[in-house]
Amino acid sequence: MAIKHNPEINAGVHANIGMDFQKNCTIYLFLEKFNALKNQRYFIVLEHLEDIVFGFLENDTELSKIETYQAKKSSKKWTSGNILEIIKKIAETSQSILDDTHPKTSTFNQENFFATNNTIELKSTVQKKDYVCTVNESNEIYEYKNLDQNIKDHILKGNKKISFDKQNEANFETLNFRFIDLGRTSKSQLDQLNGMFISVFGDTITDHKAALHTFYYALKTVESRLNQGNSAKLSDNKKRIESYEIQNILNILTTKKLAFDFWRDKGEEIRKELNINLFDATTFELHYHNSFDKFKDINESEHQKIFDFVESNKEIFRKHSLDKDCMSDFINTFNKEKSSTLLSLQLKATIVAAYIEIKNTL
Repeated sequence: MAIKHNPEINAGVHANIGMDFQKNCTIYLFLEKFNALKNQRYFIVLEHLEDIVFGFLENDTELSKIETYQAKKSSKKWTSGNILEIIKKIAETSQSILDDTHPKTSTFNQENFFATNNTIELKSTVQKKDYVCTVNESNEIYEYKNLDQNIKDHILKGNKKISFDKQNEANFETLNFRFIDLGRTSKSQLDQLNGMFISVFGDTITDHKAALHTFYYALKTVESRLNQGNSAKLSDNKKRIESYEIQNILNILTTKKLAFDFWRDKGEEIRKELNINLFDATTFELHYHNSFDKFKDINESEHQKIFDFVESNKEIFRKHSLDKDCMSDFINTFNKEKSSTLLSLQLKATIVAAYIEIKNTL
């Protein structure tokens, strides 16, 4: 079945209102899943088919699983009455995923969540007896298929505006209700996420707040891109941030931590070996730290050339037992074989930075 054109498919991108919770919720879920995610090939998309989509791949091409999240913040609890429109949308999204032409494994499955930071109370009263399911901080996830049948029947009745057909009902089997323990304001959410970054990454990252904001703006970039052809398809790479891109972000942050520690422990020794006087020490250190970002910037051709030189001459590492001697060898060899538009001080700092980054991959 072809995916129907939806004139509102890019509405969230154009409006860009109330999206902070969705991005923050995405980061929350990522950090919560991190230990499982780090060994998988996956992608994340925002404002595309659903507020949040996690896609898991097998053999780099086939989808083995999809998780979607309709993410809504609220200042009051959700009830069976005010949740019907959301449930309808989730059921339609579930069918759109089944209809999507992206290659899927024979065991493909999906889980679709309504996620919110307030209580969900699903209730039905039959012959003066109340049947209640409450999802909150003490009961964070509940599957629709496990609801009492009286509550299911109450939901399926719909209301004057919302009705459910047999296809919707079939897709309820993948529906889950999820409480997300995030604050009511964007600031409180970011404070919580910063704490989660500290818990997950510990001292492998120096600046956890920088890590949070780097990830946030990477998601914001993906979110702001329009769906191609004004239709939502899982294969639309412009709407996806891939696992290797996320890993690159984390690698840069981890490398910066290692670089910071190395300079703290051996900076004075390195300056002495490379004949960097006290007057130039601060400038040299600044060039050193900035180089790690410039290695990833396609516009910084000189830095990439230097990085490639160190990487292609790894045999120099085998000749030395001390860092200071090995760095000097790289600098002397570069000056004999290559040229650079960088001034001598910056060139030395850049070679030292490349040395540290590559050494940590050996």
